[in-house]
Amino acid sequence: MAKYTKLILLITVLAVVLIIACSDRGTNSVEDVTLTTGGISSKNHVFFDEFILQIRNDYQLLQMALYIPRVSFPHHYDGTFKKVPLLVLLPPQGADRYYFFNHGLKSLADEMISNGEIEPMVIACISNDRTFGGYFYAGNSFAAGFYDNLIGDALVEYVEAAYPITLCDPSKRGIGGVGMGSYGAFRAALMHPGVFTSVSGNDGPLDFDGGPDRGAGLIDLMDTVLLTEQTHLGADNFRSTFDSSSTCPVSRMFIGGSLAFTPHDTLLDYDTIIREQTPNLGDYYVAIVIDDQTRGLPGYIITDSVTLVDSIVMEDANNFDFHLPFSFTEKPYAPIWNIWLENNLESLLATSDGLDNTDIWIGTSPQSRYGFYNQTMSWYETLEADPGVDTPVLRTYTGYEGNPAEDDEYLYELLREMLIFHSQSFYPDGSGD
Repeated sequence: MAKYTKLILLITVLAVVLIIACSDRGTNSVEDVTLTTGGISSKNHVFFDEFILQIRNDYQLLQMALYIPRVSFPHHYDGTFKKVPLLVLLPPQGADRYYFFNHGLKSLADEMISNGEIEPMVIACISNDRTFGGYFYAGNSFAAGFYDNLIGDALVEYVEAAYPITLCDPSKRGIGGVGMGSYGAFRAALMHPGVFTSVSGNDGPLDFDGGPDRGAGLIDLMDTVLLTEQTHLGADNFRSTFDSSSTCPVSRMFIGGSLAFTPHDTLLDYDTIIREQTPNLGDYYVAIVIDDQTRGLPGYIITDSVTLVDSIVMEDANNFDFHLPFSFTEKPYAPIWNIWLENNLESLLATSDGLDNTDIWIGTSPQSRYGFYNQTMSWYETLEADPGVDTPVLRTYTGYEGNPAEDDEYLYELLREMLIFHSQSFYPDGSGD
């Protein structure tokens, strides 16, 4: 007789929330829209299959904010919709759906559309989950979420269905990102050939092991973790007291990446049961049940235990354990690091034609933090040398004394260039009218 274990969930969902989530598949009203400017539409949408066991996301919600150009409103276009291209923008590590709007995206898009610098487009911005779900916008694991099925598939399908103003045409569809979002943008294009016609990215973790004369990529950051953020650790407590707080951003990067690339349970068999309980209150419960007959068997877990961390994220749920790509003494730890390298963009490029016939824009600054400049330039040089990929547009920039370009100080200017790049890619021969 099969033995079953009820995971943390029952996921309790009030009926009113469930109803909103279901009706959210295209019925949410547009917020902050006026007759003279574009608007921002804020949405939470349930992606049940993609987020079924995502950490601390009991409702399987993805938070989104979309820029809607005014030209697409019926009362501005002879009573009909004007269909426009779709641009997906992915923020950096831990940033929310308003990250780009907080850096001027709405006013910038309004201005550039009105003066003809760019063609109108819908711009969809999503959150990077602060609880490690969605780090690197990658993975096919329960804890991190099935982002490989989301970004280049379910998300695009949903936005185009919920917003009929978007053109369902790959040649009118682009993706871009900043920091970790840059990795996510390129990954989505590589994992979903033909879905996007243009990709843009700024400094980020774009080459995990660096390149000739370009440093050692993320390996260099392992010292940052051990020598700067985790100074309390020793060989005896490395796996038990690893600090996951927001004061340790590089450590959090490795935790999120480990949940995406090297989760302890790589496969799980599960059942979901939806039933109504206490009908007078209208409460619904979704029970997710893990089958213990398959849990922990070879092929379902990473058996190496040297860098296994099992006491940080949801301590009582084994499937949320993860394997770091380095130990206290070995940087990197080859058995796990090699799995990370399988997810390096360079490795994905070798087995994908997702960037063929794709316009690419890359922005980078030698002053960027975490050595991302070297990783970005290494990735650019890989693309430049690939005969199947068109040479990317490369935009290098620096700040000035007292205001270096370390983080997102110049994002407003970069957004302007990214929007022009995508617009010209959507309409290489000129106006989209």
